[in-house]
Amino acid sequence: MYTPVLANKLTELADKFGLHTDVFIAHAIAFTVLVIVVVKFGIKPIMQQLEERRARIEEGEAMHARSEKELAEVKATGEKILAEAHASGKEQVEHARETAAKLQAELADKAAAEARTIIENAKQQADMDTQRQKEALKSEFARLVAQATAQVTGKVLSEADHRAINAEAINQL
Repeated sequence: MYTPVLANKLTELADKFGLHTDVFIAHAIAFTVLVIVVVKFGIKPIMQQLEERRARIEEGEAMHARSEKELAEVKATGEKILAEAHASGKEQVEHARETAAKLQAELADKAAAEARTIIENAKQQADMDTQRQKEALKSEFARLVAQATAQVTGKVLSEADHRAINAEAINQL
């Protein structure tokens, strides 16, 4: 009983809104075909491209992480090399200072030895000069003694007399 009434109402309602079953089925089939075409040729390629892009981004992030790790290793290696170079430089400077100190000590010893040699040579020269001056003084003194003796005695002295007087005066000195 309600079924015919309900069927009439549905038919009136379908007419009122322009709903026809054969047109509806045709639209539903067209819509389904359109959805299948869009999914197959539109969404799937886009999703595939997005997936490829996501994979490339992940690969780029992995490369970035590896690069950062390698950079950290390179920095650590560089710092190690700098530390070794710094230590080596300090050792070389210290070695140079030690060598300079040894060389300075050697030069000071050599200069002191040369100074002693010069002083000894100067003393020897002074002694020789003093000896020559003494000999010259003795000679002059002997001549003066001989002259004084000759004047006191009033006689002219011979060469032998001069020698004898000189020898006696030198011995007394």
